Amino acid sequence: MTRRIHLLNGCTALLLLSGCMGYKLGGSQPAGIETVAVAPVINTTTEPAIEIEITRAVRQRIQFDGRLKLVNKPENADGMIEVKLTSYSLTPIAFRSDLSTTPEQYRLRIDAVAELKDTQTGEVLSTSKTYGEANFEFKADLTSSKRDALPGAAKELAKFITDDLIEQWQ
Repeated sequence: MTRRIHLLNGCTALLLLSGCMGYKLGGSQPAGIETVAVAPVINTTTEPAIEIEITRAVRQRIQFDGRLKLVNKPENADGMIEVKLTSYSLTPIAFRSDLSTTPEQYRLRIDAVAELKDTQTGEVLSTSKTYGEANFEFKADLTSSKRDALPGAAKELAKFITDDLIEQWQ
């Protein structure tokens, strides 16, 4: 009797594990792309200097992701990531309780278009049209409040860009 139970358990385990064949932990990447460089981010919005934070966030995200090796020089890379910031907006989402018209909380949103290109052929391997958002409270002044919220929106944008560009469904 126990021999049948062991045989049944073994067959069940074999069936369950066979369903995982071909699965790779961490997802896949574009064929032929092992190293990538990040081109300077192009800012077409009216908000100055946000491209610096976005570039930093994209580079950090690629390093964190680990599927591709980040290199500094395009001539040493298999692929090039190009990002263009298309929109920057602030939307009031909460107001002070004293019925004033002064917003207490804002949502910062940055829209972008990104491409992963093969550096040898110039072919566009994948594209991404996405956004990053961060909510923040109005503090002493709007400029410093926006500056404090920018890293959060940049990190979210970088995550969506790298996931869209690198993840290849097979």
